[in-house]
Amino acid sequence: MEVVASLGPDGEHGPMSQLTRSFVRFQKNPSSVRYAVTAIISTTVLLVFTGAIFMRVFDSKSYPTFGEALWFTLQTVTTVGYGDNTPTSTVGRIVTTMVMLVAIGLITVVTAVITSMFIRSVSREQDVADQQIFSETLARIEASLAQTNKRLAELGEPPTSEPDDEA
Repeated sequence: MEVVASLGPDGEHGPMSQLTRSFVRFQKNPSSVRYAVTAIISTTVLLVFTGAIFMRVFDSKSYPTFGEALWFTLQTVTTVGYGDNTPTSTVGRIVTTMVMLVAIGLITVVTAVITSMFIRSVSREQDVADQQIFSETLARIEASLAQTNKRLAELGEPPTSEPDDEA
């Protein structure tokens, strides 16, 4: 599956373009640690800022400034959770629960995607090596068969089969 960054109706990239481009670059070159780190950081930053906005909007009593909401959400996403700052409202707790679950899911999905990309990259390299070995082996077999047919022709016996020159 190939992900392609698309343009909006006005020909411009949408607000998710940086995140999308990070994943597209990572998918094209999965063995690049730089692209993997960029994809992980971009996703985490997006989650932290989105969570902080929700906490600030829905629990402004506990988080009177965006900085406090941002600090709390960062603690929650990174599973540090010092306990010095916890939501007091029901809505704040629901948002916190959602941030925790999304963070856990994010870590799981990102880990799985990165692992599968690395495995796919190694598999492609192995396939190329296997194809080269197969081609070399086939060439040796064809040369041996040609040599056997030549020797049989020298002995005056017709060859049992012709080597396939179409391969």
